[in-house]
Amino acid sequence: MGGLTGAVVHVVDGGSGLARDVVTRLHACGIEAVEGGSLSGASAVVLLGGMAPVETPQDALTVMREVFTAGQEVAAVMATHGGLFAVVQDTGGDFGLSGEHGDRAWLGGIAALARTAAREWPAACVKAIDCARGTRDSAAVAEAIVAELVSGGPALNVGLPLDGRRVTLDSVVAPHGAELADAPLDEDSVVVVTGGARGVTPTVLAELAARYRPRLAILGRTELVEEPPGLEDALDQPALVARLASRDPGSGPVAIRAQARRILAVREVRRTLAAVRAGGSEVRYFPVDVTDAASVHRVLDEVREVFGPLTGLIHAAGVVHDKYIADKTAVQYEAVLATKLNGLRLLLDATRDDPLRLLCLFSSIAAWAGNPGQSDYAMANEVLGQIAAVERVRRPHCLVRSIGWGPWDGGMVTPEIAARFGQQGLDLIPLRSGAGAFVAELRNGRGPAHVLLTVGELPDPPALRAETPVADETGQPHGAGGLRFPVGLQPMAMAVELFTAAARGRAPDQPIVTLRDIALDPPGAAAPPDDRGSVRIEGFPRGDRLELRLLGAPSRVEAVARLGGTPGGGVWPDHPYLPPLDGGEDGGEDRGDVVSRGAVLRMPVAGVRIGAPGAVALLELGGTGAPGDVPHLEAMAADAALRLAALWGEKELGFPVAPVGLGEYRRHRFGPAGRTLHCLLHSREQAGKRAVCDIALLREDQTLYAEFLGVALNPCT
Repeated sequence: MGGLTGAVVHVVDGGSGLARDVVTRLHACGIEAVEGGSLSGASAVVLLGGMAPVETPQDALTVMREVFTAGQEVAAVMATHGGLFAVVQDTGGDFGLSGEHGDRAWLGGIAALARTAAREWPAACVKAIDCARGTRDSAAVAEAIVAELVSGGPALNVGLPLDGRRVTLDSVVAPHGAELADAPLDEDSVVVVTGGARGVTPTVLAELAARYRPRLAILGRTELVEEPPGLEDALDQPALVARLASRDPGSGPVAIRAQARRILAVREVRRTLAAVRAGGSEVRYFPVDVTDAASVHRVLDEVREVFGPLTGLIHAAGVVHDKYIADKTAVQYEAVLATKLNGLRLLLDATRDDPLRLLCLFSSIAAWAGNPGQSDYAMANEVLGQIAAVERVRRPHCLVRSIGWGPWDGGMVTPEIAARFGQQGLDLIPLRSGAGAFVAELRNGRGPAHVLLTVGELPDPPALRAETPVADETGQPHGAGGLRFPVGLQPMAMAVELFTAAARGRAPDQPIVTLRDIALDPPGAAAPPDDRGSVRIEGFPRGDRLELRLLGAPSRVEAVARLGGTPGGGVWPDHPYLPPLDGGEDGGEDRGDVVSRGAVLRMPVAGVRIGAPGAVALLELGGTGAPGDVPHLEAMAADAALRLAALWGEKELGFPVAPVGLGEYRRHRFGPAGRTLHCLLHSREQAGKRAVCDIALLREDQTLYAEFLGVALNPCT
């Protein structure tokens, strides 16, 4: 995991009781860490608040606020210089998808804070870990968390359930299930709607009225007061401000603009009520603050007196105060979360005994993908999704949905917000189309509790990033780090391991990882033996592929990982006879210093044979760990294979060459490889100053471990 190199990791307990064990485990990994301490200037932070015990939703919301405040303390450093920012929560190990974590769902927004942080702090390594605690003791939980931090790779969202699995989040296109035989809405339904009188929700309600004619009780903040006479032809805010200023020149501009906004709000509410009535529904409007418990109970009692028992609840209320994490004020944060979450908590409590057949929560795509400036909004909406999963378990006879909307063509979506979503590939949802999609979702009888509705492709998670130290002459990494590489390891070999880890993070269930079009820039560059710097991986998901870059002086490696599919292996015949490398009878001379240098690696190559058709070598594993359990074997074996290719190319062409590109890399096996690997090299092309070959690594049972297809060798510069 990046950001650990040379940094002191501040582990913030937040009431979890895990900090000491986490620090102990980090120390065991050679990583300098401290419990808490001032976060001012800290460049590596692990926030454990989401692991704290909670007894009530309010407890959870308090923890979320504390985690957010800690994030603000390091925001300036992370945004400018990068570092490690990791948040850890316990919402079941699956980010609340099962719905079996009860009131811990109210902690779910912590992960969405990390998703937004990853977009606001592009230089930082960010991670959201959902680690189920269950009956495990602190030491076991700490071990799981530190293992993910140290060797989990660059995946942003990682769940660690109790059964020992490691899961990541992804989105899939979900077709509608069978339509409900009995729709959750009809003319006898009584539906309470928050935030339904303004913004985009009125279009949705008009569609509901036209389709089902339920009785609607709309709750909103706007008081329906009569506007002063003579303003009917002032149709927008500038016209209203001008008219009001001419009538009362003594009023200040702030007061006049506020009055104009109130007039426009009342007009919008009245238009909504008229449209719903025109659709065929009976509707009443109730001005109320949904964050005030007494007011909510009073209004719902009034609704029951007017319409009867409540059968539906649509929570669409929300406000935004867009500011980056570092600039967000406490007042803005509280306002955003109070409307979404305190309001929802009060509504759920007040309707606990009502025969609800429909519970729909309006969420946002920002919860899934993060959105710069909307950390609090993303946090609040992520909680909605987790609460929907919990309520679905609690209310088996109720249709429960949290809908993560993409940006609408209206409402709170300003041109600036629309532009940001546009950069992520999301178009605006037309009002009528959005309303139709909503009605269709209410008839989707087998749909999940949490869905995303967008126009265009879903935005990918923030770019994957990881950073790793390069070891010194003793084989020890500088500072700390999760990935330890021997001195002088070729950038392309490091890239193979890091890119494979990144691809598996996106598609953990794929038995084979395929990397294609791996190119080294500049050609022939290699990490020098005395390199004490670090390398960084960046990954950019693009549909079914992952574009990857390995950056680190003095070179860069780029590749594309194809996600999915099971490519077949190449045809590798039995070892061909090749003359000994140095003319000896058995060719058994130890060539480990040539093929793979470095004290940490210690992979001598026995029985090397090189000739025009290719080369054969036996890679003896070990020396850096127990046999068959060598740390980062893949990078070491890749380095040995590529150096063997360079040795073969030099012999055949007559001058030193280096690998500059790789057409395709296929990893067929994961886990221990055994004590030895057979390395087979077949010549594909030798022309002028260029050679191309294919390489296979086979286990002792002759099954494929990995393939390097189309290794391009050019003269060293």
